[in-house]
Amino acid sequence: MAQLLFAGLWCLADKEGRLEDKPRLIKAEIFPYYDADVNGELTKLARLGFVKRYSVKGMAIISIHNFKKHQSPHHTEKASELAGEDEADLAEPLPVRTPDVHGEVTVNSQEQDGGNPPDSLIHRFTDSLIPDSGFSDSPIPEERRLHPALPDAAPKKSRAEKPAVPTSETWRAYATAYHGRYGAEPVRNATVNGQMANFVKRLGQEEAPAVAAWYLSHNNRYYVQMCHSVAAMVRDAEKLRTEWVRRRQVTAAEANQADKTQTNFNAFAPLIEAAREREAREANNA
Repeated sequence: MAQLLFAGLWCLADKEGRLEDKPRLIKAEIFPYYDADVNGELTKLARLGFVKRYSVKGMAIISIHNFKKHQSPHHTEKASELAGEDEADLAEPLPVRTPDVHGEVTVNSQEQDGGNPPDSLIHRFTDSLIPDSGFSDSPIPEERRLHPALPDAAPKKSRAEKPAVPTSETWRAYATAYHGRYGAEPVRNATVNGQMANFVKRLGQEEAPAVAAWYLSHNNRYYVQMCHSVAAMVRDAEKLRTEWVRRRQVTAAEANQADKTQTNFNAFAPLIEAAREREAREANNA
């Protein structure tokens, strides 16, 4: 906490690394949502020599040591309006008044004995140096401050179950079959999602998953060259569905043979029809 506070002070200080010593205000700027003892952490930083806490004419000030090593103020930034350490008040030490856990202030025994309290205690509890000491820096109830614990987790809001995406089952069947054939996951992006949605729309949610899985077993040369892409599957959606129903793949060779057969039939169809008509006439004459 002291480390975070020290870094936060760099952002609040002026061009010379000075800022007013107001723990509650500093806490509001750096730790607005934490139960942080900013006053105590400032005391720790002062004791370790990272900052200096002093008072000039009743104004409490913090000066950050080696500020220029941490920050590089812009040359147009206005000069500091706060007095430096060399102008600090040199009055006799004031009584040390220590707030207890209930916020009450008691006088330190060193004050009664006329002794000088330790410098760290002066910095922490002297009202003239720290105007708002003795008050809590946090709105959290006292029992939570005395026994800090992790904040209670906010109850999780029950999320309404999202309806299944129409393409989810088809994509799952396709991806499983794809991984089984190629040993890798298929690429899925916005383009693929659109193609898959088109495929499901054309074949329906009931048949599309089975057709997609069966498509990966197809050894058509074009499909193999395309690594059974979704684009190729969408292009031949109806053809693949028919082949899936028949459980028979139409290869390129078979398609070529069927094409030749159809060509031959188209060429001889007129001759066959003429022969049938001649036979019919001869039968009538007989």
